[in-house]
Formats: sequence, structure tokens, C-alpha cells
Amino acid sequence: MRYAKVALTFEEQLELLQQRGMHIEDASRASHHLERIGYYRLMGYFYPFRRPDSDDYVAGASFDRSLHLYEFDRALRALVLDAVSHIEVTVRTAITYEMGHTYGAFGYCDATSVAWDEEWHGEWLADIEKEVRRANERFIEHYKRKYDGYPRLPIWMATEVMSLGTMSKWVKAMHPADKKRIATRFGFRAPAFESLLHSVVVVRNICAHHGRFWNRVLGVKPKRPETGEWMYMADYWPSDRAFYMLVALRQLLASTAADAVEWRDRVAMHIAPLVKDDNNRLSMGAIKGWENLPLWVGKR
Repeated sequence: MRYAKVALTFEEQLELLQQRGMHIEDASRASHHLERIGYYRLMGYFYPFRRPDSDDYVAGASFDRSLHLYEFDRALRALVLDAVSHIEVTVRTAITYEMGHTYGAFGYCDATSVAWDEEWHGEWLADIEKEVRRANERFIEHYKRKYDGYPRLPIWMATEVMSLGTMSKWVKAMHPADKKRIATRFGFRAPAFESLLHSVVVVRNICAHHGRFWNRVLGVKPKRPETGEWMYMADYWPSDRAFYMLVALRQLLASTAADAVEWRDRVAMHIAPLVKDDNNRLSMGAIKGWENLPLWVGKR
């Protein structure tokens, strides 16, 4: 079937929402938000008020309620990015320290420093060199003028400009002993840590690009650690929902320079009013009594 929908004016967008049963409290204000946020982006926040298998909305659906969800999610994404920024710095530091001391300043450039094959290593190294060339850093310009070998940099410079995604790929490809040492710094076993780090990259990209996060099925399921409190309520605590990732971030954050407890409290204060509604709680993937979950309360 050929796509036949046409672009609508802001006024026509409001009319369409009203025709489908959405209450518009203030047409002028709603039009203002459509103009600045966009109908298609807001669609994800209209959707929870849709009737099943229909374009129409349930009784009580309103533009303001949808906008409240949008603003809730925007603030939640900011909290997530705050945590990820601290985690990313500590991951960079751990990788730099462990791999630098094990293989030397340029050891990462040698394919034998990873467990995966030489072809993979060559492609990965080429990606790093692209990132180095794109970086606009004075320390790189200084290195380029003074030393040979650019764009290959000492590991403590290279990791400063690597993307989190590039580092996540590196962790996956590491020799088991190297991976274990880094994972241990964060209180995880290696298989769970590398899987979780990949999920952090996915979540970071969603939030950095202003994607809907709060009720999203993430598309990745981090490997659930097979020890301790991570097994608690395993059958109905989904790992591909927002709440699981909030708990994971809280645990990872405890190994950084940030105050993990203060971050947890800010997140709890933010989500508590919304998840009083069971539908919203389930949409986030939170269990009943989530606020007392040992992994969430934590000891550090």
C-alpha cells in the first residue's frame, strides 16, 4: 500500500486530535507546543491514551496529560544522562589503566591485545582513528606537531576521544582476564558487565537523541547477573524496560565519583507520582514495592 498521508497545519493537527476524542484544554497553548515539539514526537505520548487497535482516544484523554508525560520523560532522560556521564568517565579510566598497564601505551593498536580476530581489530582501530581525526582537542594538535604516528595516540589520549559505543565494543572483544579485571571494578562478573555496558550505550543514545524512554521496550535485554539480589523477582522484573536500567545505572554509579544515593533519591522523587498508577508502573517495568528493592536501596 502506498503512503498517502499529507502534511497538516498545526490547526489541522489539533482538529484531528479532537476528532479522535482528545480533549484540548487550551487550543492556543496546544498549538504552541505542537509548533515547538512536533506532532510526530508527541505521538509517543498520545499513544498511552489510545483505544486498543484504534486511532481514537479513551475517555479522559487530553493534550495536557500527554504533555505532562512528555515533560516527565524529558526530565527522566536528563537524570539518565547525568548518571551515564559519570559512568562513562569511570569506564574510560578503568580501561585506560588496565589495558595501558597490561599492553603499554600503544598496545591497543596490536591485534593480539584482544581476543577477536585481526579483521575485527583492524575495523575497530580504523573507527578509533576516525574519532581521533574528528576530535578538536588541543592535546591532539600538540601530539600531532611533536610526535610521529598520528592518528594513533597513546591509550590515555585515545580513550579521551573514543565514543562510549567504541569502548563497549572493545570490552566485548577483550581477553577474558582483561575483561574480568575491569568488570570487577564495577562489582559485576564479566559477562553481565559487557552486556550491561552495551545496554547503557543504547539507553544513552535514546536519551541523547531525545527519544521516548520512560515506557519504551528497549530492544536489548542485558544479561541478568546470576548472583545476589539481581535474581530477585526475576520472572516479572523485565530487563528491557526503563526501571531495570535505572537500577543498573544506580549500581554502576556507585563505582564512580558521583553520589549514587543522591541520584537515586532524585530519580525516586521524580518517578514516584507517576508509578502510583499501576499501568504506568508496569509500562516502566517496575515491580510493586520498587522503592524498597534491595538493589535500588543499596548499601553505597
